[in-house]
Amino acid sequence: MKLTVIFSIIVLSSVSLASSIGAENLDHVKKFKQTKQCPGCDLSGADLSGLNLRQANLQGADLSGASLGGSDLTKANLSGAILTGANLNSTKLIGANLSNARLNSVRMWVTQLMDANLKGASLINAVIAGANFTGSDITNTNFNGVSCITGVGNAEAYITPDGAKTFALCK
Repeated sequence: MKLTVIFSIIVLSSVSLASSIGAENLDHVKKFKQTKQCPGCDLSGADLSGLNLRQANLQGADLSGASLGGSDLTKANLSGAILTGANLNSTKLIGANLSNARLNSVRMWVTQLMDANLKGASLINAVIAGANFTGSDITNTNFNGVSCITGVGNAEAYITPDGAKTFALCK
């Protein structure tokens, strides 16, 4: 009897865990992939890697834990978006609006952020390697706890808005 109860708990726990891994709203993901418009959507944990998402509107969207690696988000609106724990490796965010976005604990390896608006954004505990911030506005951006890695993409830890290669923001 005890073995049956324990087995039932294990099975139910694994089913519950499996359903929470892809926490994104599938209707929102479908809508976004079709229209590139999804302000305020729940795309948390979604796999959006390698997509052409130029000029997408994701203002205030929840993209926490999402995979955007290799996607092109040039001139996208991500203002106020939640990207905590997202994968932004090799992502193009050229001219994107990331003002007041939460980018805490994101991975930015060889990420292109040239001319991006990062005013008031939070990059607490982000991991940066070879990211390019040339021409970006980082006014009031929080870089507390940022970790920098060398040797990725033949670049320094990151390139500042004025084009200098540095580790100044790294812990």
